[in-house]
Amino acid sequence: MAAFRFIIERGPQYHLLAGEEALLDSVAEGADPVLRFVIFDPTAVLLGYHQSAEQEINLEKVRERKWDVGRRPTGGGTIIMGPGQLGWEIYAESSMLGGSIESAIRRSADGVISTLSKFGIRANFRPKNDVEINGRKISGLGAFSVGKYVSVTGTILVDFDVDSMVDTLRLSAEKMRDKVSKDFKERITWLNRELGSTVSIEEVIKEAKVSFKESLGVELSEGRYSLREEESIKELEFKYRSQEWIFGLRQTLHGDNVRRGEIKLPGGLLRVQIKMAGKGLIESALITGDFFVEPRRSIYDLEARLKWSRVEDIDKEVSEWFQGVKILGIDKEQLTRFLEGLAK
Repeated sequence: MAAFRFIIERGPQYHLLAGEEALLDSVAEGADPVLRFVIFDPTAVLLGYHQSAEQEINLEKVRERKWDVGRRPTGGGTIIMGPGQLGWEIYAESSMLGGSIESAIRRSADGVISTLSKFGIRANFRPKNDVEINGRKISGLGAFSVGKYVSVTGTILVDFDVDSMVDTLRLSAEKMRDKVSKDFKERITWLNRELGSTVSIEEVIKEAKVSFKESLGVELSEGRYSLREEESIKELEFKYRSQEWIFGLRQTLHGDNVRRGEIKLPGGLLRVQIKMAGKGLIESALITGDFFVEPRRSIYDLEARLKWSRVEDIDKEVSEWFQGVKILGIDKEQLTRFLEGLAK
């Protein structure tokens, strides 16, 4: 039976996110696989890797609450993590989790489902990356890889304030329409709400540790960071607390003739900006959103392909790009038609 190191940590967003990158690198270099539980303190609004802070966050409201802002190394949407939410992370060779990003997410979700069952709650996996209770999301999952090694991260909402979330996020028109059709509060739930009583985060950690051990079929040993990992985390903290990483990585386009659009597909919400240099000629493009794509930085390749392309070349560029990437729940034809419609 495989053995995982078990680490639990509480701290600010830049330290915990630096740990995500450092641990995956370390495991990829031969260190033992890891199960890590984390608690963000102080509370932080965490962007997905492909998202634009300008598009997603009401920064003024975040600052009023004295919350942090961070950017995760994984895709997916913006989340809020604080002392009432348990973060969990798995770092291992991909083959131990089924050999693909999809299987790794699906298998890791079993740890959440098992944890909730220990509190008498029946939950289910909802593709592409959620665990739900009667249609309400209680956990979101994300993943990214280095070679044949994968990191799967997720949450268990023990307690949650939906009003605070709505107040601090800059909701899109698409999401606002969703909100009109179904009250936002009815699409998210948390453990204490389902139980009708309060359980402590310590109780949840205790049950989750056993549940992940059983669902992964591994032994857990109380672990700590290696000296190399500690050094790596310290180095990476500079990146995860930098304004350039958080706010500058995906900056919106400015100037004349910038066309903006968004499309909600099974794989997520895509926000696209295309700056036109003239009729039918694309000067630059920005594609952001809560989607997952592997390799993680390949979205930059698509933007580079579109730069200085003509509208009639979009089909060819997108088709060639799709041959080298895996983007969950995004159909090539739908993306192509959307880009063409925006640029025409």
